[in-house]
Amino acid sequence: MKAECIGSTICTAVAGTSTALQPNEVWQYIQMGITIIAGIISIILGLRAWWKDAKKDGKIDKEEIKDGIDIIMGGGKDIKEHLDSSKESKKGEK
Repeated sequence: MKAECIGSTICTAVAGTSTALQPNEVWQYIQMGITIIAGIISIILGLRAWWKDAKKDGKIDKEEIKDGIDIIMGGGKDIKEHLDSSKESKKGEK
Protein backbone atom coordinates (compact mmCIF):
# COMPACT_ATOMS: atom_id res chain seq x y z
CA MET A 1 0.00 0.00 0.00
CA LYS A 2 2.82 2.37 0.87
CA ALA A 3 4.58 1.67 -2.46
CA GLU A 4 1.43 2.69 -4.34
CA CYS A 5 1.36 5.96 -2.42
CA ILE A 6 5.00 6.67 -3.24
CA GLY A 7 4.48 5.78 -6.90
CA SER A 8 1.43 8.01 -7.09
CA THR A 9 3.32 10.88 -5.48
CA ILE A 10 6.24 10.47 -7.89
CA CYS A 11 3.93 10.38 -10.91
CA THR A 12 2.06 13.45 -9.69
CA ALA A 13 5.34 15.29 -9.10
CA VAL A 14 6.64 14.41 -12.59
CA ALA A 15 3.37 15.48 -14.20
CA GLY A 16 3.30 18.73 -12.24
CA THR A 17 6.92 19.50 -13.07
CA SER A 18 6.46 18.82 -16.78
CA THR A 19 3.37 21.00 -16.80
CA ALA A 20 5.19 23.81 -15.04
CA LEU A 21 8.14 23.61 -17.43
CA GLN A 22 6.01 23.72 -20.58
CA PRO A 23 3.10 26.06 -19.87
CA ASN A 24 2.88 27.29 -23.45
CA GLU A 25 2.31 23.80 -24.77
CA VAL A 26 -0.36 23.09 -22.17
CA TRP A 27 -2.17 26.34 -22.98
CA GLN A 28 -1.98 25.55 -26.70
CA TYR A 29 -3.77 22.25 -26.10
CA ILE A 30 -6.35 24.00 -23.95
CA GLN A 31 -6.80 26.64 -26.65
CA MET A 32 -7.23 23.96 -29.33
CA GLY A 33 -9.87 22.25 -27.19
CA ILE A 34 -11.73 25.51 -26.66
CA THR A 35 -11.52 26.24 -30.39
CA ILE A 36 -13.00 22.86 -31.28
CA ILE A 37 -15.81 23.30 -28.74
CA ALA A 38 -16.53 26.83 -30.00
CA GLY A 39 -16.60 25.57 -33.59
CA ILE A 40 -19.03 22.81 -32.69
CA ILE A 41 -21.26 25.27 -30.85
CA SER A 42 -21.15 27.56 -33.88
CA ILE A 43 -22.23 24.71 -36.13
CA ILE A 44 -25.04 23.74 -33.74
CA LEU A 45 -26.36 27.31 -33.52
CA GLY A 46 -26.21 27.66 -37.31
CA LEU A 47 -28.08 24.39 -37.77
CA ARG A 48 -30.66 25.43 -35.18
CA ALA A 49 -31.37 28.66 -37.05
CA TRP A 50 -31.43 26.75 -40.35
CA TRP A 51 -33.85 24.17 -38.93
CA LYS A 52 -36.28 26.83 -37.70
CA ASP A 53 -36.20 28.58 -41.06
CA ALA A 54 -36.47 25.36 -43.07
CA LYS A 55 -39.46 24.08 -41.08
CA LYS A 56 -41.53 27.27 -41.51
CA ASP A 57 -43.35 25.90 -44.54
CA GLY A 58 -43.66 22.39 -43.08
CA LYS A 59 -41.21 20.68 -45.42
CA ILE A 60 -37.51 20.76 -46.24
CA ASP A 61 -36.59 20.88 -49.93
CA LYS A 62 -33.31 20.11 -51.70
CA GLU A 63 -32.09 23.71 -51.60
CA GLU A 64 -32.62 23.90 -47.84
CA ILE A 65 -30.74 20.62 -47.37
CA LYS A 66 -27.86 22.05 -49.40
CA ASP A 67 -27.84 25.12 -47.14
CA GLY A 68 -27.66 22.88 -44.05
CA ILE A 69 -24.76 20.91 -45.52
CA ASP A 70 -22.99 24.19 -46.33
CA ILE A 71 -23.32 25.25 -42.68
CA ILE A 72 -21.73 22.00 -41.49
CA MET A 73 -18.97 22.04 -44.10
CA GLY A 74 -18.16 25.70 -43.43
CA GLY A 75 -17.91 25.12 -39.68
CA GLY A 76 -15.72 22.07 -40.17
CA LYS A 77 -13.48 23.99 -42.55
CA ASP A 78 -13.11 26.84 -40.03
CA ILE A 79 -12.11 24.40 -37.27
CA LYS A 80 -9.61 22.64 -39.55
CA GLU A 81 -8.03 25.92 -40.68
CA HIS A 82 -7.61 27.10 -37.10
CA LEU A 83 -6.07 23.80 -36.01
CA ASP A 84 -3.70 23.85 -38.99
CA SER A 85 -2.60 27.41 -38.20
CA SER A 86 -2.08 26.43 -34.55
CA LYS A 87 0.12 23.51 -35.63
CA GLU A 88 2.15 25.77 -37.93
CA SER A 89 2.70 28.35 -35.20
CA LYS A 90 3.71 25.58 -32.81
CA LYS A 91 6.30 24.31 -35.32
CA GLY A 92 7.63 27.85 -35.73
CA GLU A 93 8.25 28.15 -31.99
CA LYS A 94 10.50 25.09 -31.82
